[in-house]
Amino acid sequence: MAQSFTVPTSVKIRLCQPKSSTIDLAQRLEACGASWVTLHARTVSARRRRQGAADLPMVKAIKEALRVPVISNGNVRLWDDIPANLELTGADGVMVGETLLGNPWCALPSVPVISYLKLPCSLFAKTVPDPVDIALEYLGLCRQFPGTASLAVMQTHVRHFVEFQCARRPWFHKFRAALGSTSSTEEMEKLLRTSVEQWRGRRPRGRDDDGTQSELDVSVANEEDSAATTEGFDKELRDHDAVDTTLLLG
Repeated sequence: MAQSFTVPTSVKIRLCQPKSSTIDLAQRLEACGASWVTLHARTVSARRRRQGAADLPMVKAIKEALRVPVISNGNVRLWDDIPANLELTGADGVMVGETLLGNPWCALPSVPVISYLKLPCSLFAKTVPDPVDIALEYLGLCRQFPGTASLAVMQTHVRHFVEFQCARRPWFHKFRAALGSTSSTEEMEKLLRTSVEQWRGRRPRGRDDDGTQSELDVSVANEEDSAATTEGFDKELRDHDAVDTTLLLG
């Protein structure tokens, strides 16, 4: 198949069972013409798609066994995880997936890199963008480029945007149910502008006043959401997955 294409062909795989057979699979894919191989270093889980920490040493083993570039996927939550991942695995690049839905700014460079590139620090805020702002901007892009994403995909992405900061708010389950019942981008936008903002203690916003709420409204809502996010991170650090991630990243 790769030989019939005029563009490079890449392959993304997960760990096989047993894990040692993953190397054989990757080598066979390389022999079949794969231009590069991306390894999501987890096995398929019946309960969760990202069950447990990614086994980054397996990425290193694949990298050492192949001649084509290898991309590492897994265990990236913050910018600093990217160089740590590359150093441990020796991979040629890092793929970041759902983490970017929760925090699209997680792949922004650290302060030393900003200084080196002589970029304005104002471009790289230290706080996570407001989830409603992210979701509304995303839906605007979906309207601008119709057919890019199905309704189900848009609903999933919007859920991730809000979930990252608000998953432990008492209204989040109501939001998920209401989001699942929407049938258009307009209904999703209305849900975000009215119900979600009210649940967060903010005034409902219209199309023309995005981001124009008073500083007091924004401060109160952000403090509540930040507290919920911090609580979630604290719990995650107590989970086995997070402990494994720390160990694997060294």
